[in-house]
Amino acid sequence: MRLAASALSLLLALPAAAGPPGHGRAFWTGLAARDFAIPEGESAATLALEAADLLSSPDPVLRDVVGYEALARWVYRDGLIPPADLEGLRLRLQAGLKKGIGETSGDAAYGRSFSALGLSILAAADLKTPWLGQEAFDGLLTASTGYLTTEKDLRGFVPGSGWVHATAHTADVLKFLARSPKLTSSGQARIVESVAGRLRTAGVVFTWGEDERLALALLSLTRRKDFDPKPLETWLSSLATENTALWKNGPAIEPAAFVAVRAQKQTLVHLAALLAREEAPPQAFRQALNDALGRLAG
Repeated sequence: MRLAASALSLLLALPAAAGPPGHGRAFWTGLAARDFAIPEGESAATLALEAADLLSSPDPVLRDVVGYEALARWVYRDGLIPPADLEGLRLRLQAGLKKGIGETSGDAAYGRSFSALGLSILAAADLKTPWLGQEAFDGLLTASTGYLTTEKDLRGFVPGSGWVHATAHTADVLKFLARSPKLTSSGQARIVESVAGRLRTAGVVFTWGEDERLALALLSLTRRKDFDPKPLETWLSSLATENTALWKNGPAIEPAAFVAVRAQKQTLVHLAALLAREEAPPQAFRQALNDALGRLAG
């Protein structure tokens, strides 16, 4: 989420909303204006924990422009945070996934969603310079797949308040976890099952790009040397059954069932399009996916 200097200046000039305790808004916006260079006498690890708290701010500047960008630079780009402090940050952000869970509106969703986005930075950093132990990796996978399927606030962009985008942000975590050598075969299945479960139970057909972000997470699985197509094939079989049941009475469909089938199909269509651009896709699975989608027409 790199912003042009002119856009950054405009955003930093927006009126302030209440933020968490710690350094004030002026400190953080000034830090952003200086490309997040760590001030003399400050600790990158300590500031990173404070930046994590900014992710729950209702102020889109503190949340998107400052909190997220600070973590992206210090954790991923510059590698300034030692592993022990990254672990503390992981636990802080994972706890953020649960605050207010079950609500369908209000400001608490920003904290949950942007905690997931912060966790995606940690997962990406582990691919660059491994720091997650297996137990911590498994904990992050469990937290992320669990959050994907339990989040009830599915808003995309909210005028005046910015992005909620919880499904997309969680898909970003799974995209990086899906690339990790620490991911087991059962972990691959867990990612597929959580994506399918989210789409099946969301009650909406996503319109803010969430479906493509979920497809990118699945694409990461297909790029693995140990890619296991069985969980995806099981999903395709279940979706075929759901589609048959949907149309069993001809045009007299159940609207909720249509939405569930359509949401799943839309993500799988994105996956098929992504695989079509791959230099060396898993051909057997690609063919199975295309065949399954062809039979879903209706």
